[in-house]
Amino acid sequence: MPRLIHYHAPQTRSSSILWLLEELGAERETRLLNLKKGENKEGWYLKINPMGKVPAITHGGVPVTEAPAIAMYLADALPAAKLSPDVMDTARGTYLRWLVFNAACVEPAMIDRAMKREGGSSAMLPYGDTDTTIDALASALAKGPYILGETFSAADIIIGSTARWMLMFKLLPERPEFTGYVARLLERPALKRAMAMDEQYAAQFLAS
Repeated sequence: MPRLIHYHAPQTRSSSILWLLEELGAERETRLLNLKKGENKEGWYLKINPMGKVPAITHGGVPVTEAPAIAMYLADALPAAKLSPDVMDTARGTYLRWLVFNAACVEPAMIDRAMKREGGSSAMLPYGDTDTTIDALASALAKGPYILGETFSAADIIIGSTARWMLMFKLLPERPEFTGYVARLLERPALKRAMAMDEQYAAQFLAS
């Protein structure tokens, strides 16, 4: 397998990729970026991600950024973990739909709400309106236990990471569809490992 490097800042959106890598059992190198010191804005990193954001990976020297794109890419690149439906499986449409919905609708809607700002008319916004976004996600999760029903996938890592963070900061309503979903995900051994690793990484920065 080509060399895989994960550029990571602890306790950020990049933590979802840390969890993904644990679920995949992927061999990789982790390079930590201290955001408070501006390491993500250094020239070498901006060549990987011009936005200066995490997460990012390089695979065989090729950069991939944006958490949903990284999840799709790595789940396909490492098929043995079975975290993505086959390209000919109709479940793949649902999988891709909700992966993109999380970034295009859930995060923008909840951030606009948290910032108490008017995003614009529903025709202008990618998510339409906040209440419909919340109801759509809740409806998708209500069938459970995962976004694809009985099958856990990389979509759950991205959506679940967002839901866990937003519940923590009271950005999502504590509806049973969300709280039950997050509770199930928190039982996964790979997530427990990733959370423990992230705490160690964060402690390294505090000690430095």
